[in-house]
Amino acid sequence: MSERLRLVAARLGLALPTVDTPEAWAELAVDVFLRPPPPTRVPPREQNYLASATRGAVTTRAGELATWTWGAADQPLVLLAHGWAGRGSQLGAFAEPLVAAGFRVVAFDGPGHGESPGTEAHVPLFAQCIVEISEKLGGTDAVIGHSMGAASAAMATVMGMKPRGLVLIAPPLSHRGRVERVAARLELEPEVRKLFLGAAERRVGWTDEDVDMRVVARRAPCPVVVFHDPADEDTSFAESAEFVAEWRGARLVPCPGRGHFRILVTTEVVEETVRFLTGRRVGAGSK
Repeated sequence: MSERLRLVAARLGLALPTVDTPEAWAELAVDVFLRPPPPTRVPPREQNYLASATRGAVTTRAGELATWTWGAADQPLVLLAHGWAGRGSQLGAFAEPLVAAGFRVVAFDGPGHGESPGTEAHVPLFAQCIVEISEKLGGTDAVIGHSMGAASAAMATVMGMKPRGLVLIAPPLSHRGRVERVAARLELEPEVRKLFLGAAERRVGWTDEDVDMRVVARRAPCPVVVFHDPADEDTSFAESAEFVAEWRGARLVPCPGRGHFRILVTTEVVEETVRFLTGRRVGAGSK
């Protein structure tokens, strides 16, 4: 079987199959797919964001997730949802401008990321955590999500969360793209690859069609603004345009030259986000 899969599994500390069958190797590939990478060092810029926040935690079915809060408890809540291999502090540039506009802001480290426990992560699990955090904090006015966190924020609306607005930054169309990228990176043989795709859906508990922006778009649960670099190499701008075209009240804002991560600290993106969310709050009335 794939030597690349063997090497990656060993690096992650995953046990190799005891039987040499395509099914067993497919299950190992799913283990790799779901295992978050080790946390990386928090850079000084993000440490500065966190310096003005209050450290806390929220207990979810995925464990006790680390949180950081800016602003007063009686203000409308905006959740910050990071992406794969990320951490809540990556979206810290939004915190103080939103607090100045009258919001409370909470960032969290998802399961297996940053300071939160866990050995598995995927879009439905992140989405469930967003729903649970929202409920335990008294309801969410809006969610700002990046990459996988954007898909998770959208999926949370399918699970019952009812925000007044969503801000999606460099979102993937579905988790199928990452499944296929992982299969290619692991150099899976055709038979194992086919089994891997089915095993990933079974282990996650949702089909690819369930974890798809177009499914959410057809429900149009709330207005949304999407920021995306047309040349983003991690997620597809064309696919964002595809689901935005189906989402009533959606707007796509091209951010050329900002890439997949620099977009999170782009002044124009932060300012437009604050204007959008402030307009939604004023237009709907304060909580």
